[in-house]
Amino acid sequence: MKKAILFFAVLMILGLSIMAQQIRVSGVVTSVDEGGISLPGVTVMVEGSTRGTITDAEGHYEIEVAPDEILVFSFVGMVTQRVPVEGREVIDVGLRMDVAQLGEIVVTGYGTESRRLISGSVGVVGEEDIQESALRTIDGVLQGRSAGVQITQSSGTPGAANAIRIRGSSSISAGNEPLVVVDGIPVTTGDYGQVGFSGQRIDALADINPNDIESITVLKDASAAAIYGARATNGVILITTKRGSDRDTRISFNATTGVQDIENRLEMLNASQWHELKGTQPQDSDAMVDTDWLSEVLSTAPTMNYELSATGGDDATQFFMSGNYYNQEGVLIGTSYERLSGRVNLDHKVSDKLDLGISFGASYALNNRVEGDQSLNAPLANAIANPSIYPVYNQDGSYNEGAPFANPVAIGKEAINEAHNFRTIGNMFANYRILDNLTFNTKWGFDYLSLREHSYDPATTRQGARSNGIGLEGQNNVLNIVSNNTLRYLNTFAGYHNVELMGGYSFELFQRRNSFIRGVDFPNPYFQYISEAATISGASANATDRGLNSFFGQLRYNYDYRYILSFTSRYDGSSRFGDENRYGFFPAASVAWRMSEEDFFRSWDLPVNELRWRAGYGITGNDGIPDFAYLSLYGGGSNYRGQAGIFPRGLANPDLKWETTYQYNAGVDMGLFDDRIEISLDYYYNHTKDLLFSRPISYTSGYGSITTNIGELENRGIELSLTTVNFDNGGFSWTSSFNLSRNRNKVLSLYNDQPLDNLGRGSNSVRVGEPIGIFYGYKSLGVDPSTGDIVFADINGDGSITSEDRTKIGDPNPDFTGGFTNRLTYRNFELSLFLQFSYGNDIFNGTRIYIESMKGSDNQTTAVLRRWQQPGDETDIPRATELDPNNNNRISSRFIEDGSYLRVKNLSFSYRLGRGLADRIGVSSARVFITGQNLLTFTNYSGMDPEVNYAGPSDLVVGTDFFTHPQVRTVSLGVNLEI
Repeated sequence: MKKAILFFAVLMILGLSIMAQQIRVSGVVTSVDEGGISLPGVTVMVEGSTRGTITDAEGHYEIEVAPDEILVFSFVGMVTQRVPVEGREVIDVGLRMDVAQLGEIVVTGYGTESRRLISGSVGVVGEEDIQESALRTIDGVLQGRSAGVQITQSSGTPGAANAIRIRGSSSISAGNEPLVVVDGIPVTTGDYGQVGFSGQRIDALADINPNDIESITVLKDASAAAIYGARATNGVILITTKRGSDRDTRISFNATTGVQDIENRLEMLNASQWHELKGTQPQDSDAMVDTDWLSEVLSTAPTMNYELSATGGDDATQFFMSGNYYNQEGVLIGTSYERLSGRVNLDHKVSDKLDLGISFGASYALNNRVEGDQSLNAPLANAIANPSIYPVYNQDGSYNEGAPFANPVAIGKEAINEAHNFRTIGNMFANYRILDNLTFNTKWGFDYLSLREHSYDPATTRQGARSNGIGLEGQNNVLNIVSNNTLRYLNTFAGYHNVELMGGYSFELFQRRNSFIRGVDFPNPYFQYISEAATISGASANATDRGLNSFFGQLRYNYDYRYILSFTSRYDGSSRFGDENRYGFFPAASVAWRMSEEDFFRSWDLPVNELRWRAGYGITGNDGIPDFAYLSLYGGGSNYRGQAGIFPRGLANPDLKWETTYQYNAGVDMGLFDDRIEISLDYYYNHTKDLLFSRPISYTSGYGSITTNIGELENRGIELSLTTVNFDNGGFSWTSSFNLSRNRNKVLSLYNDQPLDNLGRGSNSVRVGEPIGIFYGYKSLGVDPSTGDIVFADINGDGSITSEDRTKIGDPNPDFTGGFTNRLTYRNFELSLFLQFSYGNDIFNGTRIYIESMKGSDNQTTAVLRRWQQPGDETDIPRATELDPNNNNRISSRFIEDGSYLRVKNLSFSYRLGRGLADRIGVSSARVFITGQNLLTFTNYSGMDPEVNYAGPSDLVVGTDFFTHPQVRTVSLGVNLEI
């Protein structure tokens, strides 16, 4: 008995001794090659044992080990790492990618995933591509970088909004812009300006500094984007900003300065040519005025950009801080864009279970604009239209207003059109590890936009003189509050079954408050604010509140990283619909098979190291219509004899429901010769039903229109991406990246199949069986050599030309779009060339209707010098006549031109100083570079720029040039320093 007691006592002492030697080790596992992004699902094992754990959604782990044991960190796609414990209680590990396995880590909806484990269609634009672009806006750096993403810079106006389309247009009125998410929080996009400047809209995305961005992920198909449900029909752009690291503090400084000009100008008639055309003579030929109006309003302009950032931290706290000043003077008189921004991202590890963090960005932008395109008070349009026989100034130095149109120099120098944009975007989050495999995340964010517009036309301008000065003030405050809450479970079963479960709840609260006031009759040009106006000629104020709440979930599963499944669902509720249709259910599923991981495939001894087949299907929604269109709305201000009154504003439609898109996607990804060649090919088909549109109704109802669901349309297309390592040896490397997209859009049905006609200056049309926005007009057969008039096709054969002879005359939608990047490095030198192209799209050159009309008071281009003048002349320009009984200038194919182009979007040459030289100047790294943007454009288009649309990012009015500001060409010098 005593021996037994002694034996058990010894065992207890040994057990206590062993337990006393156990320590709890915790840490974070990150990807070294992906800028320190955390890695969920990493297996952490004690070497030589079966004890282990995996990292949670934020890359954290915790395990009990002996002080002298070794931890083994392994993750698919990463190089396995052995780390001796050596008595440490905190061990953070950075894993490097095993290029031959799963490639980079990609940010996806509410998480991250290895590139080769993604079964949906995504595009990624990395930091290197972002930094080499001279354009300092998000949409600017995205252009041409990702297959299926078409970005049209509708004009060259500084700070102007661009049109972004992912896999075509899926709506005719509910919006086609993608959802933009910054650090997990959907942000406000679009134009909130109230002072009209035709298509020159303000771009809310211009407030974000591209230098703060780590990566951009584009979710293109439903299986990738459906986690965002109601607003994912047009795709999702995920922006991830830079964060700190546990390394020593690094300070970076970037400076760029450059000059801008216009590559191509219109050739207008000079004074003598004008007189010859009109058959007139100057009063004094020796002192004949010959003003080059375009040279008066267009000039070379400077641009500059300065950025300062700091990043660093320790095991517990990491930070990233940045500041930016950007200034772009416009090449067009009176225009400029100036932005001052800052950002702070902070991450702190409170304990082994709790992490906290914040992201905060603030910016102020000043946009000086001028009226454009359709306005009679537009400097560029008036400089084109005013004949050269009129001087800029009178003899006494005052502005000459004797020309047919307002003096463009007076407008540019005297008129004030300021947009002051204050923007703050921020979020705070917490991650709590309930269990080793179970993590709760909550993130609360906000986006506050304050836009103040101040406009003043003094009496020294023609427009201001009519009212003795005109002043406008607009204030728009937009607040969007977002809360995302998720619960995530990660685990591996039996060594092969990898499972990730995520469920969440999200809500958004949107508020908008805007006011507008107009005053006239000011004491003199030095008084410009509304309080100094003698008469308030108009005022308004409005308020809007709306909400969105959502439940969502996701299952990701893969067997041995070979067979991959993903199921996603989201249940969205929008205040824009009535009780019966308020909630929509948006599911998606996708599968992938890594065929290259099969034993039979490996036995074939092919040069293919990765072959992955993908397929997906999902449903997404769109609620982009005016708020509360399902209700009978009433408005105030309908006053009578001094008594307040109200009036009905909208007809109720309780049956209004979600616009829904059914998306199909199939693709294949291939890597050859150890990924020296990577190919990705996708085919998609998107079918949109219940199109939302405010259709006209009979005025006998008391209303002019009603918002309803009216039809269907489809988009189908292919996308190709090709990346190659052409050469990599002996200090010299050459890599290429090419992407090509083809999208075909077709309207399947409308309300009673009635077309939407005569849209915009180019008579865009929406018709069943045709793509959105085709040009619809008369078909020109050329100039009749006997009469000098245009011959138009008699489509219906009735012997006369009437409106019934109109037909499809062009299509603004391109056949193909894409980009081609080549990057060459030799030792410390690097050369990068980026080409961007569009092929097969037509442009309606509406400017030519006026500047090739040969009638009225508009100046003409030199094309009219080859006009028809006598019988037998063969030419494409009709006769000059003021009466024009044939209406030669009607909307016809005469003004349709091929809009295809190939553009040298970016050319950059840089040199990185050697370490020794950098040390001597007191920095750890230094790079100098010269960059050219929009250097050359190869096109047959006769206008100033083939990448154009006077209506900006309009859904229906597309592909039309009407006195539109062209893109600018920029050459910049810069330096990047790191301390």
